[in-house]
Amino acid sequence: MTAPGHLDFYAIVLFVHIAAAIVAFGVTFVYPIIDGVARRLDPRSLAAVHESQIQIARKLVTPAAMLVLIAGVYLAADRWSDFSSGWWSGGFAILIVILGIEHAVMIPLERRLRDRAALDAQGGGTLSAEYGQLSRQHALFSAGVSLLVVIAVFLMVVKPGA
Repeated sequence: MTAPGHLDFYAIVLFVHIAAAIVAFGVTFVYPIIDGVARRLDPRSLAAVHESQIQIARKLVTPAAMLVLIAGVYLAADRWSDFSSGWWSGGFAILIVILGIEHAVMIPLERRLRDRAALDAQGGGTLSAEYGQLSRQHALFSAGVSLLVVIAVFLMVVKPGA
């Protein structure tokens, strides 16, 4: 670990790793609030909300998550010799699972939500049962991703098995 007040390459990479994690995964905790506000103020805005989620996932979450991965590999290789330890392998697995969920489930689900919300807006803005079902699925996966993020943070801080 870097000594306080000592700036070296490891400290810079650690900063990049933590900052990228905040950028990539902090947004997952905000989506339910944005969704709730849009529903309450104007359900016709939900198509735009879901399009924003898609763009955020593609242009912010994925690139930042890749930076988390690259910096994390460097950090582990530089200071930890056992890549099979629970904290590292757990964190690595969680990152891969989150990216898989994001691209295999969340983005396609957000596209369907966007399209359904646009259709519902054309019909007067009342949200359909189909939108409600898709929204519940989205909320379930979002909560799962948020839980995985919290578990990964725990593993990175506590480093069980190190």
